[in-house]
Amino acid sequence: MMGRGVLTAIVVLAGLAGCANEAQLTDPRALALVRMPGPQHYAERAVARELVGRCVAFTYDQQLAETMSRIRVKSGLETEIQVRGAAELESDVKRRSLAAKYGGSWGGLDACAVLRGETASGTPLSSIVRQRG
Repeated sequence: MMGRGVLTAIVVLAGLAGCANEAQLTDPRALALVRMPGPQHYAERAVARELVGRCVAFTYDQQLAETMSRIRVKSGLETEIQVRGAAELESDVKRRSLAAKYGGSWGGLDACAVLRGETASGTPLSSIVRQRG
């Protein structure tokens, strides 16, 4: 569980992150993603990148991801390097979870359907992807 001081720091840093990302960082989905424990946070981002790589209708918001990383560092939260092994395990869990949710094996999933579903559901993963056009 994250302390009140860290949550306050995240909100303050989100406000200082810049105009382009300010609205995105106040989005409850993005805040939920930033607040996740390190392994889950970086797993969500890794799986989002993988899905976007298989679906040209969506793009990965690298600028927002970098801003989230800066906020996590400034807030004293775990970095990707610190949790690399655990994040890889969590990525596998996330892949399996999505495969079960959307019916099929990870490799056989329609990545665009998954991204549309996650966006419609308002999941934290959906905060880091954008539909093109």
